Amino acid sequence: MLYSICFTNFGPYHLARLRALAHRLNDRGDQLLAIEVADQEQRYPWNRRSGHEPFEWTTLFSDRALEEIPGDECRRAMTGLLDQRRPDALGIVGYSRPESMAALRWARRQGKTTILMSESQEIDHPRTWWKEAIKRNRVRKFSGALVGGPRHRDYLVKLGMSPRKIALGYNAVDNRAFAQLAEAARRDPSSEQALPKAPYFLAVNRFVPEKNLPFLIRSFARYRSDAPVGQGWDLVLAGGGPGAAEVERAVAESGLADAIHRPGFLQTEDLAPWLAHASAFVHPSLMEPWGLVVNEAAATGLPLIVSDRAGCVETLVPRTTTTTGCRFDPSDEFELTANLAWMASLDEAERRALGDRAAAVVGEWGPERFAQGTLEALELATDSAPIEAVHEPMGARK
Repeated sequence: MLYSICFTNFGPYHLARLRALAHRLNDRGDQLLAIEVADQEQRYPWNRRSGHEPFEWTTLFSDRALEEIPGDECRRAMTGLLDQRRPDALGIVGYSRPESMAALRWARRQGKTTILMSESQEIDHPRTWWKEAIKRNRVRKFSGALVGGPRHRDYLVKLGMSPRKIALGYNAVDNRAFAQLAEAARRDPSSEQALPKAPYFLAVNRFVPEKNLPFLIRSFARYRSDAPVGQGWDLVLAGGGPGAAEVERAVAESGLADAIHRPGFLQTEDLAPWLAHASAFVHPSLMEPWGLVVNEAAATGLPLIVSDRAGCVETLVPRTTTTTGCRFDPSDEFELTANLAWMASLDEAERRALGDRAAAVVGEWGPERFAQGTLEALELATDSAPIEAVHEPMGARK
């Protein structure tokens, strides 16, 4: 069997997933065709390392950034590649991008199995009936699905997919790599030279409105005003983006510019020391389909303070007595302030216990779980009558 899977651009966590899946497929005599639309993406300027890979790597556009490629070109390029390589089953991200819809149409014409890879949850956006009707029409055309967690599964079920056709495990990072980088940083005294001297909360985000960073800064300022003199933690905001000016205004208004650090966008190796020496991780998003930065923080053993809007929260911050941290309403500054104060009040052993549990939980949801989930989705999708080829009328194909 040849299984194809397409992402817009391969970042480090895509490659970790693809390698794990390719090894599982290769072990059973199958192959993986990994397709990226473009090798550059302005939104996520990743550095990536690649050598000999256990899968076939194909880039549709190697000369332009993703944002510069018109939709009709994406559709034609994807259809042309599939006509040439003719995979037996396809992993397709979402139900809106042009290359995804082109892959779905191709697979329907050929009678091939399709796995929808989705991290959409119902609470991500206000929902309107006509848009949901379009989604339901598209979702029912997939053979099965691979999603992140319970909320994503529930939304697909509401859109009409059978729960018996949905597997979990989509959202994964290379837990082992993050843990090793953080441990190396902890053993290296020089890694602390550019870091705050005080304990600090760490947040890693793009600077855009939905990440809710001014809210975090106001909550942090309230926490600091209540903290005993000389005992307040600092705050680190790693990242960058179009909302940087708004973040800077919020920092200035807080009066805590010396305690709020902005190291900028950091590649994985540069982020590792900040993760290694942080005292807790906070994620304040108003809208977050998953939140892979929370996976990264958990993999390095950090206790978690996570918005209850994040898709990862049900998995990574369970509501149990042995939880990994706490959840909060991202519209309630007082609740987040209380959570920050609670975390800072714990002793080091208590925080370490939370972080150890976070590492154990996320350890069950790494690249190997993505590979297992993909194979589960394929089995669930094909455990029924064969898909009939769909023949479009003449002139329907663009």
